[in-house]
Amino acid sequence: MTPPARGGKPRLPSQNAPAARTGHAAQIPPARAAALEALSRIFPGRGAAGRAMDLQAALDAVLAGRGMDPRDTALAAELVYGHARLRGRTEFLLSRFLKNPAGLPPPVFAALSLAAHEILHLDRIPAYASVDWAVCRIKALSGARLAGVANAVLRRLADEAARVSDIQCCHTPGVDRTTLLARYYSCPAWIVRMWRETYGDAATERFLAAQAAAPPLGLRVNARRPGARELFGRLAGLPGTILAAFPTLALAPGTDLASGGFDLADALARGLVSRQSAAAQRVLADLEPDGWPGPVYDACAGRGGKTAHLLETTDHAVWAADVHRGRLKALGRELARLGLPDIPVFAASGLSAPLGRKPGTILLDAPCSGLGVLARRPDAKWKRTPDDVAALIRLQDSLVRAAFDAVAPGGLVAYVTCTLSPGENQALVDRFLTETPGAGRTARLDPDPASPLGEFFFAAAIRKAG
Repeated sequence: MTPPARGGKPRLPSQNAPAARTGHAAQIPPARAAALEALSRIFPGRGAAGRAMDLQAALDAVLAGRGMDPRDTALAAELVYGHARLRGRTEFLLSRFLKNPAGLPPPVFAALSLAAHEILHLDRIPAYASVDWAVCRIKALSGARLAGVANAVLRRLADEAARVSDIQCCHTPGVDRTTLLARYYSCPAWIVRMWRETYGDAATERFLAAQAAAPPLGLRVNARRPGARELFGRLAGLPGTILAAFPTLALAPGTDLASGGFDLADALARGLVSRQSAAAQRVLADLEPDGWPGPVYDACAGRGGKTAHLLETTDHAVWAADVHRGRLKALGRELARLGLPDIPVFAASGLSAPLGRKPGTILLDAPCSGLGVLARRPDAKWKRTPDDVAALIRLQDSLVRAAFDAVAPGGLVAYVTCTLSPGENQALVDRFLTETPGAGRTARLDPDPASPLGEFFFAAAIRKAG
């Protein structure tokens, strides 16, 4: 249950060798330059202008138009996601060798932190290469003195790199268990404390290990296309398959699809498959949507992952709505890509019944804190606060009540979140059921800490009396 860690002894040049090459101080490898730029947009830091960007949006913006080699593009993405997942542990270990980390210029600390991440957590990059580019970068930013500090600190860190697979690397005298887990698994202490109180220590460590690792690749085979079962069988037979339950596949991170003769880009372009979290697919399937009363109103449809899933796997008439018009445009493009029929789509800020008819089921994939999908959205854990969660609970409560009012008598509200915050999940549903005459729960799916899918969802089906 430990996050990825490098093993073996790091390869470093002799201590008598030059700290770094001197003819290209401002020239750092393109993947590192892109990663540093993206991370500066994701985590602007003290005194920075502008708002923090979401990770994928920042990475897309930085990579657009750079014309980088695909290998550099892949490394930049790996660095950004990996650093965001493990920055808590990385910066704790790094800061032990710095007298005043907060006193360093932010760009200097950012370069140190990214190089430290490489040294600690990426096996295939030799430590001397990480030291070299970081020292060059810091010399260009702040001169020889801080470059010398960086050289010494990163070398000392490399000497300890093999020890990071043991939680004791983050132990200090008198440290409490919550703080130790927060350091090692790189997760804010308030989240760790909440999970320990709700789920217990064993489940909490499983959740923490999952959020600190890369998630599986989730694919959904388009069940409406000829040959879907055959394509599914081919993909299910690939080495590294974690889950295969038609039409859902989960493949281990880094699975080489091309080795099995599968061109993912081509299959996506032709609408044969979709990229979608396997855990998100399974929570919808486990709610057994075939048995829902129709029509089904996907009230927080976003870009249409669950909308398309319903259209591909059930015979329901489906409506979709979202408050963001840009997402609805993306939903329309997604349905066209998959060869699915046009459906009624609404730019709705409320849950009043569209088309003058009450839906039989409202799927409410509610806005939430996202604490169950931190492996895929690792920047969220550093940006969310307990106050954010409290505000989301108020919003979710209002949405559930509005959905229950809008659904037809005898209908269902299918409430889904991708969080491990109990106030957004079981506590919210239990309170609603207690306070609402005519409401009864027909299903409840709690997050399973033993799931191999690396992401965790909650769902409940609420029946409205006829």
